[in-house]
Amino acid sequence: MNAPTASPTPCRHAVREYPDGWGLASDPKDRNASQQHLNGDHGHDWLAGDGPALLTRGSRSTVLSAEPAKDRAIRRPRTRLVELPAGHTVHETVPAEFTAAVKGFLDSL
Repeated sequence: MNAPTASPTPCRHAVREYPDGWGLASDPKDRNASQQHLNGDHGHDWLAGDGPALLTRGSRSTVLSAEPAKDRAIRRPRTRLVELPAGHTVHETVPAEFTAAVKGFLDSL
């Protein structure tokens, strides 16, 4: 693997330099096992909470589209939905806007 010339923000922790060259920072089988725990319908967990919640969504997200996000916010009381101009990783793509959304949410409590 050639050494990366620049590490894009979402990938900066994905590769490491080892004594014999560059490689992945984690074992692919561990990543796959971890991903399997994330797959599935976790709606019951979301609806079980009753405390205030902030749901942030990137307007260009391919992971959480607008309608399911709106539905989640409507179905769970005391939930605020904030859509930001980003993909799925809003905290990395638009950190200032994300921070403002979190601060505004916390200030409203």
